[in-house]
Order: sequence, then C-alpha cells, then structure tokens
Amino acid sequence: MTYVLYLLCALSIYACGSNKKNDKEKKAPSTTETAKDEPRYVNSIRLTSPVKNKVYDFNEEITLAFENKERFSIDSAAIYIDGRLIATTGKDVKSYTCRIPAEKVGTRTIKVMVWHPDNKRGIATTTIRVKPDQAPQSYNYEVIAVYPHDPQAYTQGLIYQDGYLYEGTGQYGESSIRKTEIKSGKTLSVLNIDSQLFGEGITIYRDKIYQITWRSRKGFIYDLKTFSLESTFSYNSEGWGITTVGDELIMSDGSNKLYHIAPSTFNILKETEVWDHNGPVDQLNELEYIDGLVWANVWLTDRIVAIDPTTGAVKGELDLSSLLAASDKIRLDDKDDVLNGIAWNPEKKTFYVTGKRWPKLFEIKVNTTSHGGKD
Repeated sequence: MTYVLYLLCALSIYACGSNKKNDKEKKAPSTTETAKDEPRYVNSIRLTSPVKNKVYDFNEEITLAFENKERFSIDSAAIYIDGRLIATTGKDVKSYTCRIPAEKVGTRTIKVMVWHPDNKRGIATTTIRVKPDQAPQSYNYEVIAVYPHDPQAYTQGLIYQDGYLYEGTGQYGESSIRKTEIKSGKTLSVLNIDSQLFGEGITIYRDKIYQITWRSRKGFIYDLKTFSLESTFSYNSEGWGITTVGDELIMSDGSNKLYHIAPSTFNILKETEVWDHNGPVDQLNELEYIDGLVWANVWLTDRIVAIDPTTGAVKGELDLSSLLAASDKIRLDDKDDVLNGIAWNPEKKTFYVTGKRWPKLFEIKVNTTSHGGKD
C-alpha cells in the first residue's frame, strides 16, 4: 500500500512538471519577436505637390506628388485628406490626381503614407486652403415695419423670443442685457453688468440667457424670466457673437472662425473656418442661427453673411447699406455705430435688424431664393 501511494505521488509530480513545460512552450512571443511585426517609420519621402497653403476651389483638380529616397523603393501608397482615406496607389506610383471635395473650406491637411519593403513606412504631410467655387447668393429684402430703438443702446446681441426682443449691449460702464417691447421700443427689464466688463453677444438656451464679454474671457448665464445670475463660464479668446444651434452654442471671436461649444462646460467641440469665393471672411460679429445657416454681421460693414456651419462656406449675403436713412446716419459715429443685431421671428418668418446706437429697429422679409451675386 505504501508503495502504491508513492507511485501515485511520483506520477502526479511528473504530470505537473510536464504541464509547466508545455506552458513554457506555448507562452506568447517575446517582446523582441512582437517588435519585428511592428512597422518601422523612416524619413523616406517628401511631397513635391501641392505647394504648402496653396488656395484651391471646391472641385478644382489637384495633383498630389511625392519623391522617395533612392534606397527606399515603393510598394504602395495611401493618400488622406483630413485623416480620411481617398485613394491608394500601386508599386512605384508617385502621384495621384483628384478633385477637391466640396466638404469644408479653409485649411485641409493632406497626408501620404508609403509602404516600403521590410515593413518600413514613410509619411509626408502638407496643408492646402480651400474656398467655395461659387459666389454667395445675393439676397433681396423688403422692409415690413420700422420700430423705435433706444439710441443709447450699443447693440451687441439681439434675440426674439415669445413676442419680445432680448438685447445685449456693450461699452464699458454701459453693458447690459434687457427685454424690450418690439412695437414701442420700451425697455421692460434691464440688468447692468460690472462696469469693468464690455458686454458682447447673447443667446438663449433652455430658458437661460448666455452672455459673453469682449476681452475678459468671461461669460454669464442668467435665468430668462428673472435675469438672476445662475453661473459663470470662461473661454480662451475674445467674445464677439454667440448663437444656439440645437444642443450646441456657436461663438465668434472677430476672426474668420466659428467655435462650436458645449453649453454645459463651454468646451470647444470643433472649429469651422469661414470663407467665401474671395477668401477668408473675418470680423464675424453678432450671430443668429436660422434654418441650417448661421447669419453673421460683418463688423464695420453693412453686410450680413449666411454661413453653412458645417462646411464654413458663405452661402448667401445681404447688403443693408441703404436700410438706415442718411438723415439718421449723420447723427451716428461713422467709425463705430454700424449695423449690428439680427433676430429671427419664426412665426412670421421675418428678421429684426438694427445697429449700435441706431434710433430704429427694422423688421424685414428676406428673399433667400433670389439669384445673382458677384463673380
């Protein structure tokens, strides 16, 4: 009996030893072996075309070309625009011609990745700039009504909601948010902000008023009904205009960029450059989102542009240079008291527009189906 027990123990120990040996034989490859399967990136190619930051039109033909160092032969290549694969090429092919997709204006990144023998790869990148291939549509308008407007209000933001206008005003020591009666121009409620702050655009999101300021990088959230301050937020640029697009806010900072913002955190979700057929459109000021387009005052001009917030292309424009009579303009500061303020009445499908310290508010009907425009 003792001998049998001894024999069983010996067999058990042998079996365990065999399993350990098999485990060692089946273990994963070593780090060195795994590294052999990883690609090795080398400085092997450079782009010869297009020239960096060259401007192209939507749908314009572009040739992407590169050259390689002699010791790195080419097995294949992949071409990307803004990280999206648009083409692959074969052995020793060093160029590819395509048309610029009409997807987004502004800066676009082109990348070429080349495969060499022995699992080596080369990468080269450059940037181009893209603009629309057509001029914006020129919109016509008609004046529906004219209402009084506080000539002391340095208008920075304008919103229509439930029969009333909400206005944000600027200038140090004069900045406020206010609720006004449209027909009479009477101010029903007003909240003046700190005299050290220069008020800018306002928007309404979920029964809250969001107000930004010019250079203090500070904004405020108020209760729509009471104007009581609920919280503050910050951002890393100047504040010019702001509007609401679904569950996002879109803000401008005086450049040719629109910033898509998360209302809860005020983090930037993405940036969109704005271009028309002539180039970048900057000085974007007061904003209003209407039926898929962001309408923006171009500061120091009588021009309003309608922007596709996804592509950044200016789709239409409105010239309001003849809106305010010369007799009213003569009383204004030529340098500053310009057209500013766009509000949309969805029930009547009309716009309310005014300007900084303008004595009048205009209700206009815009014909967005009119054609024409500059070539």
